[in-house]
Amino acid sequence: MDSIANFFGLNKKPTSSSSSSTKTNSSSRSHHRQMRDSFVLAYDNRYYDIHFRDVRGGMRQATVAELKERCKTMTGVTIATMKLKVSGAFIKDDTATLTSSGIHDGCIVYVMGDRANSEQLSQTASGNPEEVGYMIRISKVMDKIEGSKDKIEELDIRVVSLLDSDQTDTMRKETEDLGIYLSELLMQSLIALDGVDCPSEFVTARANRRQGVKQCQELMDRVDQARAALKQNKQKL
Repeated sequence: MDSIANFFGLNKKPTSSSSSSTKTNSSSRSHHRQMRDSFVLAYDNRYYDIHFRDVRGGMRQATVAELKERCKTMTGVTIATMKLKVSGAFIKDDTATLTSSGIHDGCIVYVMGDRANSEQLSQTASGNPEEVGYMIRISKVMDKIEGSKDKIEELDIRVVSLLDSDQTDTMRKETEDLGIYLSELLMQSLIALDGVDCPSEFVTARANRRQGVKQCQELMDRVDQARAALKQNKQKL
């Protein structure tokens, strides 16, 4: 697209006369005004020009939350899953101004996240793409929890084996480390689920979150019981 080419200076042509020099200076000033309070969004190998000249104070006053609303309109990415990256760093504070977040004239802001499709929308009570976004976040956490089940089964087997027979210190240490790893993984998953603050009108997402929290807590109790049994057995030795 021409605007992106101009942004990267790909359309510059050499000039030789004073007349063309005057035109170039005029064009340069015009281009400067167009570039003020503007930058480029990059998403899915596509580029979008965006500016905040319509906001009082421009990028010095506009917030990351306002930028995300515009990103949603331009790319279709749900705010619930959206992440923004500039100069190699993710922007974490939605209340911060664009300037304080490292966004400046002519920079590129990378947009990451998920868009809702019609099938996903049909699974929600609200039909709102943002509810799909919350459900995607919950689903990603649940995938980690689901992936831990085989390791939890392995922990149970290891603990039973240690209780029924003498095992080496190395095997005991490996079992203890596995229990610690699983406890931390499930705790991080529970914190992640708690961080998915679904609005009250998103009843499907809220129900999924409740179910996820319940399942995570049940698995945590199972791991805690295995670790407690292992600790009690160690004290008897």
